[in-house]
Amino acid sequence: MRIKYAIFLIALLIAGACAPTAEIAEEEPEPEEEVVEAPAYSEVLAGLNMDRLRSSFSDPYSRFQNEIPDVFQLTDEDMRAVNSNTGYRIQLISTESKSEADSVSAAYYDWIFSNEDTDFTQIPEAYVVFRQPYYRVRVGDFRSRRQAIDYLQQLRRNFQGAWVVFDTIDPERAN
Repeated sequence: MRIKYAIFLIALLIAGACAPTAEIAEEEPEPEEEVVEAPAYSEVLAGLNMDRLRSSFSDPYSRFQNEIPDVFQLTDEDMRAVNSNTGYRIQLISTESKSEADSVSAAYYDWIFSNEDTDFTQIPEAYVVFRQPYYRVRVGDFRSRRQAIDYLQQLRRNFQGAWVVFDTIDPERAN
């Protein structure tokens, strides 16, 4: 008898757990919300004294000058040395193949020595530069972009894909 009573109790608990728990109630209409217009932001700010919120240059540390030791000061000579190593070159090709880069460099020198129309006082050097993963063939040492573009116009006859790049140059060879 106890077993039947326990089974009946468990069945009643399971049935009660599965039954819907939400109560059905009559829906009451929601009260309408009262709309209150807030004053414009500019009207609120107009009534405040904003001077206390503004920054001023009365901060004693705003005019403080740090002393930089002479060791760290750059002189005009230092600045000229830094600026003298920067300039432009013309990049003929960028490739992953070293042999292709070498052949383009050789083709450049063949073109220079076979071309009689070029007007320059010094033959611009060709550099094969490796920056992983590419070999780049770059030509010349030009101080200004205008000089590099003028020479690029001559190179474009034979090297159509060439372009001007900003690079570190050899100031002694600069055109």
